Amino acid sequence: MKRGFNRDKAILALQRAIKATFDDGRWQELGYLVGKHGVIVGHGRLLRSLHWGDDDYDGCIFDVLPALLGADFENLRTIEEFVGLREWLREKEPKLYAELYEDAPEPVVPLEHVEEAAGIHDVLELNRHAARIHHGIAEDPAQAIGSAKELLETVLKTIIGDHGQKSRDDIPELLKKAQAQLDLDPKSASGSETLRRTLSNLGQVVHGVAELRSLYGTGHGRSKSSELEVAHARLVVNAAITIATFLLEIWQEQQRR
Repeated sequence: MKRGFNRDKAILALQRAIKATFDDGRWQELGYLVGKHGVIVGHGRLLRSLHWGDDDYDGCIFDVLPALLGADFENLRTIEEFVGLREWLREKEPKLYAELYEDAPEPVVPLEHVEEAAGIHDVLELNRHAARIHHGIAEDPAQAIGSAKELLETVLKTIIGDHGQKSRDDIPELLKKAQAQLDLDPKSASGSETLRRTLSNLGQVVHGVAELRSLYGTGHGRSKSSELEVAHARLVVNAAITIATFLLEIWQEQQRR
């Protein structure tokens, strides 16, 4: 959600989305997800009202949401993603969507390409990284940078793991091994000198992603303005996704052959 969002409006939005989409199982999952399952089952009316379609179900949702969110809304991001709040509001409640999200620009990175590749290879972790980047690039640039680095690392480990190897190497070393697996070693790759030079430059981009993550990513102090962080986030995300997509496509072609 955008910075300075109205907490009351956030609760209202969650209440409406949950009322429209939740069944008993979804409530139980949410309770376990945020470590507050007792809040769900301990409410005297919530699940009973849901089951019987009672008129007080709306109020029961309002009763439990503050406890699930936490005193400082520390569980908001988790609940927001689990509910699919942003997408639901965009389609069903455009006015509330505008109040909570409209000033946050949509990501312009081509995530759909890496998501499609992830679907082909059934690499579920890639989709989790993609979702974090979607939500974070404008709202939490540091998280987006960290997720972009993790996405690239996951792709590299997946490619290596597919050939029966396990590795705890850092990203540059993982890239070397993945390039060897995919016959993309710039020293031995066939093709023009320009192509070999381009493949060699992949290493420099990967180094840049890792270094910018150290400067701006999750878990590190931030001394730059939020505008600069967003700019760096877009740079890192685009670079990581371009490389990740390229490697996955080469891997797919290699497997097909």
